[in-house]
Amino acid sequence: MIRLLIEKELKELFRTSKVIWMLGAILSLMFLALYNGYAYYVSHSSLLRESQEVTYKQFISQGDKNPHLGAHFGFYAYKPTADMAMVDNGIEDYTGNSFYLEPHKRGVVKFKEISDATGLRSFGFLNIGYLAQFILPLFIFLITHNIFSKEWENGTIKLLLSSKATTHQIFAGKLFACLLLVLSMIVVIALAFMVLLWKENDQGSFARLLPACGFYILGLTLFSIMITAIGTSVSLLTKSSTLSLILLSGFWLVGVFLLPRLAGEVSKNVYPSITSLEFENKTFDEKQYGVGNEGHKDIRREKLLKETMAKYNVKKIEDLPVYFIPITIEFFEESDGVVMDRAYQAVDENESLQDHFVLASAWLSPFLAFRDFSMRITATDMSTHNDFTRKAENHRRKIGEIVDDFYQKNTVAGNDFWKTVPQFSYQAPGIGWRLGNATHSILILTGWMLFSIGLMVFSSRKMTV
Repeated sequence: MIRLLIEKELKELFRTSKVIWMLGAILSLMFLALYNGYAYYVSHSSLLRESQEVTYKQFISQGDKNPHLGAHFGFYAYKPTADMAMVDNGIEDYTGNSFYLEPHKRGVVKFKEISDATGLRSFGFLNIGYLAQFILPLFIFLITHNIFSKEWENGTIKLLLSSKATTHQIFAGKLFACLLLVLSMIVVIALAFMVLLWKENDQGSFARLLPACGFYILGLTLFSIMITAIGTSVSLLTKSSTLSLILLSGFWLVGVFLLPRLAGEVSKNVYPSITSLEFENKTFDEKQYGVGNEGHKDIRREKLLKETMAKYNVKKIEDLPVYFIPITIEFFEESDGVVMDRAYQAVDENESLQDHFVLASAWLSPFLAFRDFSMRITATDMSTHNDFTRKAENHRRKIGEIVDDFYQKNTVAGNDFWKTVPQFSYQAPGIGWRLGNATHSILILTGWMLFSIGLMVFSSRKMTV
């Protein structure tokens, strides 16, 4: 019986030119999104890999120099394009991709893609993530808003209820008919981007990506089922196509555009960020004058000199078997690093509070919850960006230690030494780490799934003439 009901609904859906045009439009957007995502991934990956190699080769071939001055020549650590950025590039365009590795200066990630984009980029970048989060839900609502209400408007509800089918079978038949359309598109999306990922990665890399791909597809499937269930249930409860469309489109508009913007603005007021000027002044004072009883830099330098001379059992700085300047450099690199770590940790914690505040509003918007889930699974979120920043900073300090150790006994460094400085490489954490960061959004999506199930049960019991 359910199979017959599904066939009936599919015939009715495809009988109207509206559905045909919508399917054509969504499929066109789907392939455009795949192309945009693929082109973005290929161009950015190639550019960043080449830039990483060029800047490193320049560093290791700089010739004979004082080790410290040569270290200041520096090179860039580039954040590689996320392995699933062709699906969802998340906040990649807003966070930058390069971290300068230079002594004494904690790098700041620079070169934000969005700074060179046109005003049209403010509407978002069309890829599979954007399509799934914003366009696909609207398409689902457009095909489900009158799936039940048309029966009352056409006067066919009596015939439908007088058939041998139960109300649960009628509901299931209409729901599954809509799901067939929606899930068929997800299958096309999944197959297409899996082929593109396979094309751009070797066998080992592709195998490593499979868990993340699997969880993303699973999340997208469950999200689409939930949205379809909500649209179908609202159509049954309202018994009016116009009212159903108003409610569903209003829910989409508020959840996709208004609520995220409002939550973002409120979060900035609840958890205000420190300004760059305040940050610079605070860190400068702490590095120069110390924290607590550390004392001024001059006092700490004198104390370090006494400890160093005692270590080597000499009375004068000239009698030291090593150069004192690099010892001083390394000492203050460590103490300044503690100051900067504490300062950036405070910034990250405040940023995390803002993010949690915004995500909490996703209890009113499943679209926002899925957006967070999508970015975390594809490793294009702020947590992954902060992980890259931390590892790049650790690499910068590692370079400083290598140079300072060499500088203690040598005043000139050549290319043979520069080649001992390791190249930087970064790989985003695995699926376990990503799922752990996505726990909150998964919990919210689970809550919305339970709500959609409850709404289906409630609405099916209201199926009367």
